[in-house]
Amino acid sequence: MRWAGRLAAAAGAEVIAVNSYEIPMSEVRPETHDRLFAEREAVLAAWIGSAVDEGVSVRAVLKQGDPRDVLLREAENADAGLVVLGRTGQSGGPGFLHLGSVVEHAAHHCRQPLAVIPSAVLGPIARIVLGVDGSTESLEALNWCTELAKVTKASAAVVVVKDPDRAFRPRTTPEQWRHDVECQLDEWVEPLVAAGIVTDRILQSDTHPADGLLGVASASDGDVLVIGTKGAGGIADVRIGGVAMKVLHKASLPLVLVPPRPTE
Repeated sequence: MRWAGRLAAAAGAEVIAVNSYEIPMSEVRPETHDRLFAEREAVLAAWIGSAVDEGVSVRAVLKQGDPRDVLLREAENADAGLVVLGRTGQSGGPGFLHLGSVVEHAAHHCRQPLAVIPSAVLGPIARIVLGVDGSTESLEALNWCTELAKVTKASAAVVVVKDPDRAFRPRTTPEQWRHDVECQLDEWVEPLVAAGIVTDRILQSDTHPADGLLGVASASDGDVLVIGTKGAGGIADVRIGGVAMKVLHKASLPLVLVPPRPTE
């Protein structure tokens, strides 16, 4: 809530605080339902305080139902520009014990950009770390990152992680390979440069893309990490790839997953 409130204050946006509840009994008296609703309503009013303190408009929405369904439905109904969730879990690798089930579900199904926020978040967004690979999805994330940098007045570190793949490029020297990738990176970051955003270009090699992104984010004092997702693939319930999933489970700073633009 605090992170969302700060970003909303910078962007001039409204915060919609969504909470859902499920009644454990199959049948309840109407007065019992009303009491449970009122109790949760009071709790929600207290929870939104940190966003209200940022001076933004906050609208509380309380619904009965599975939180995974309620959240995504309300985000769609409100045409939300960003969905924000808190991170839970302590495990060292992918798995349902590391992230809450709502976060796991939203990562695969949310049609809006999704921000996942760890508990120890300090300060505003002053430095954005963005992972790109030249794909349509990563360039969509770059465009979203440009708008974020505009409203927060943040600088950007744009990271590409590539393997020289010497087996398939026998005639390319390491120097020429690096030059070619750097030229691609210059082309990719043009929207940020054109918007006047202070932009660093970082090339990582000989490492897994997720490890490279996480390493740069940590070393460069990033305040948020932004990556694109691949969209729906061959498995209906798995809509982000291995790199995004590994980053999601291991990132120690706020992470924004930007989905591909919906096709008409």
